[in-house]
Amino acid sequence: MKKTFILLPLVGLLCYTVLSSNSTGPGFASGLDCTGASGAAVGCGSGLCHSTVASPSITVTIQLYDAATGTVLITNYVGGTAYKLRITGNNTGGTSLPKFGFQLAVMKSGSTTVNEGTLSAGIGVSHVGTYAGIKISEHGAPFVASGTGSTYTVDIPWIAPVAGTGDVKAFATLNAVNGDGLAGPTDLWNNTSLVIHESTGFPAITGTMTVCTGATTALTDATTGGTWSSLNSSVATVASTGVVTGVSAGTAIISYNDGTTGSASTTVTVTTGTPTAITGPTVVCTTTHIILSDAVAGGVWSSSATGVATAGTNGVISGVTAGSTTISYTVTNACGTGTVTHTVTVKPLGGTCVSAVNPTTAIGTELKVFPNPNSGSFTVNLQSDENTQADVVITNMVGETIKEFTTMTNKETEVTIYRPVGIYFLTARTTQGIYVSRVLLQ
Repeated sequence: MKKTFILLPLVGLLCYTVLSSNSTGPGFASGLDCTGASGAAVGCGSGLCHSTVASPSITVTIQLYDAATGTVLITNYVGGTAYKLRITGNNTGGTSLPKFGFQLAVMKSGSTTVNEGTLSAGIGVSHVGTYAGIKISEHGAPFVASGTGSTYTVDIPWIAPVAGTGDVKAFATLNAVNGDGLAGPTDLWNNTSLVIHESTGFPAITGTMTVCTGATTALTDATTGGTWSSLNSSVATVASTGVVTGVSAGTAIISYNDGTTGSASTTVTVTTGTPTAITGPTVVCTTTHIILSDAVAGGVWSSSATGVATAGTNGVISGVTAGSTTISYTVTNACGTGTVTHTVTVKPLGGTCVSAVNPTTAIGTELKVFPNPNSGSFTVNLQSDENTQADVVITNMVGETIKEFTTMTNKETEVTIYRPVGIYFLTARTTQGIYVSRVLLQ
């Protein structure tokens, strides 16, 4: 197993040497803090690191989410409340780095000795220990990246400190590696940090929290003289007066800070009546189905020729007889009505057209997902008479992509998704056909 991997120090440097030479975590193996939270020097010289300096090709962020669903982004903590600290890394370079490691510490802002809150082991193979005099959560074995070795995500449970603690600061390091088991210059790391403010009972933001793309809504706060900001300006922007403009469909956290007594935040939802281009396959076999999707949720799917293919409420297109049909997706809401179309060809079974959902065919291909139902962690194995690459995409009921990765047939691949309970669809594509399985999270 590779002895190097990516650590994510939120304000510190990744001790690449430690991370790379200790696949069970640099703290556990060598007692090292590689986040910089303890005041340790940033970087690991001596030529022992996979790379001696932080790489701009690896971007690292830390975000605070609610503990219940892991989907609500939090800006200020409430004393004693449970949260999830999410470390996310992205590899913008051209080389695939399919594994990574991390370290995370949370300190009283400005201190190198006082931990704040209660850290738990990250979701996955990880552990918590006291290293270099501070509490650190770190990997216990290399984590697997999603996509094509380009996205790295881990959630670490954290209980906020008691009320009145004040600002805290999270430090993280992430190290991404190629998985060859050797320290080398192609393995890359970076680090970051995040100051988390305590909620102080600041007056809440008021106003209409929904807006259409291209339209505006005015927000206000009882405290005057503060500064407005948007944490997702690609979805919504906010002017100095508190006027929010919708940019694209989605949600954006709008914050107001007076610079002295505290801050408040709210979530603004931006909707649109114009769906985007439909994405998904253009060919389906008879008696099987494909899944189409659109970035704008809440629309209705339909088929111009139901005798050729039918359209389900969640973008599932089922082949009936050979031919072609136009699939339409229509969104109607307070922002208007819009329709986009997508042509789908239905081919008869036989030849290269094979059954899609857990088929048992002449070539003996079968998609297995187990355990199913599950709590978000499961194993995928596309069993086949041929060893070939399989591209896997997991979508939710409205066709939004949740996770995608590449694996091989006849190989068990462990998958973890942090999503609310419900039904999801796992689609595996090979040169032999498309295979779909329903996954139930509970």
